[in-house]
Amino acid sequence: MKTQKEKYVEEYIISALFKLMERKTYESISITEITNKAGVGRISFYRNFDSKEDIVKKWIHTTTEEFLQDSNLSYKEDTLEEYFTKLFIHLNHYKKETSLIYQAGLIHLLKDEFESTFFKRNKTNYEDYKSYFIIGGIFNIYYYWLINRYRETPQELTSKLVDLLAK
Repeated sequence: MKTQKEKYVEEYIISALFKLMERKTYESISITEITNKAGVGRISFYRNFDSKEDIVKKWIHTTTEEFLQDSNLSYKEDTLEEYFTKLFIHLNHYKKETSLIYQAGLIHLLKDEFESTFFKRNKTNYEDYKSYFIIGGIFNIYYYWLINRYRETPQELTSKLVDLLAK
């Protein structure tokens, strides 16, 4: 279990990377720049992360876990409208960070988290092909929304998707 201080260090490093990504390309950001921005030493960085990609993975995973805990999201229990509204409101809330992840060429990390989270939560509900079909569809709708700069509101996107699935 991490101490409160270790959690703060982790948060500072994550925050530093995203702030730097607003000004520079992901590839051009060094570990030294991240640690300087975070106000921590390189040892603290390597105690928490192996690479810049690990920082992004940690942010995605932590954000996902907090959302699932707070929202009680359930593909099986929620209506489609409830499920997609909760999900798209959450994703819209983090559009700045996910846009930076996309620009960095790391969108596959979001897809990996979508898949692992859905499978973990639904492994007894659906067989593998159905699970891949569901998560692939949801992720691709989200991806299209992201690359089109979140044109629709979460509610409009939910409505479109629910209408599509009803046909």
